[in-house]
Amino acid sequence: MNKILLQLLVFSIAYSLSSCRPRSTSADERMPVVSVKAEQIVSGTIEKEISFNGSTVYLKKTQVLSPISGYVVGTSIRFGQEVQKGMVLFELKTRESKALESANDTSGMSGTIKIRAGSDGFISELNINESGVYVAEGSILCNVADNMDLMVRLNVPYEYISILSREKKCRIRLADNTVIPGSVFRILPSVDEANQTQTVLVKPETSRLIPENLNLLVFFIKEKHDKTMLVSKSSLMTDETQSEFWVMKIDSGDTAVKIPVAKGIENDSIAEIISSDLKVNDLIISEGAYGLPDSTIVSIVK
Repeated sequence: MNKILLQLLVFSIAYSLSSCRPRSTSADERMPVVSVKAEQIVSGTIEKEISFNGSTVYLKKTQVLSPISGYVVGTSIRFGQEVQKGMVLFELKTRESKALESANDTSGMSGTIKIRAGSDGFISELNINESGVYVAEGSILCNVADNMDLMVRLNVPYEYISILSREKKCRIRLADNTVIPGSVFRILPSVDEANQTQTVLVKPETSRLIPENLNLLVFFIKEKHDKTMLVSKSSLMTDETQSEFWVMKIDSGDTAVKIPVAKGIENDSIAEIISSDLKVNDLIISEGAYGLPDSTIVSIVK
């Protein structure tokens, strides 16, 4: 009887131990394979730009003044009209000359003074647009703006002045999204007391005629790194606070491994990464890495 009980006890223990053993994993119970897209880490140059709002302004505007007191006896210019240096803008006659006109003076040109344009440009302001008007000596008849002396005026916060210098190159984007080159022409030696901004004049490098008071954007290179590791921004993962960054490196053919990185400068499409665990030509996930656990089995698709 004791022998039977002993056999039953041994059998019970053996059964219990066998039921606690881990079952062999079947093919259906393995971790699912995730389809992803991949890219190689490349070496290259990346630039970080900074932009400032600006507006166009004509620096050279010449006032055309009346040299005498008299009557305007002739003018044919119109507001906005282009003029050339030496072109006659107004004809004036003194009060005395007009009073002493004789019947024998059929030309009507006796004592007439011709006022000419001092430079090329266009009429930006016109105060006298008809004959017969009496003007005093020194009166402003019109203004001629030199349309070849156009500048872009920027009000730059003082903390950014250090990245600008005379003749520093830039990109100017107009309201129609046209981009033209430019360079710093002058940095004025004064700061706006209220806004703590400094005026910078930028010279557009184009033959295109650009109107005055046009709002635009000017882009300067703030920082530039050469021969650094670059990846697409879609491959760079981060946490909710954007304090930690990582990429998913494809290791051993099909395993995605989480590699922490430091993020450098970035632009609209690519970012610089810094890591001693990565090198150029390493394969990383470019699409499909969001929320992917470490050591996930992946399949690369095109």
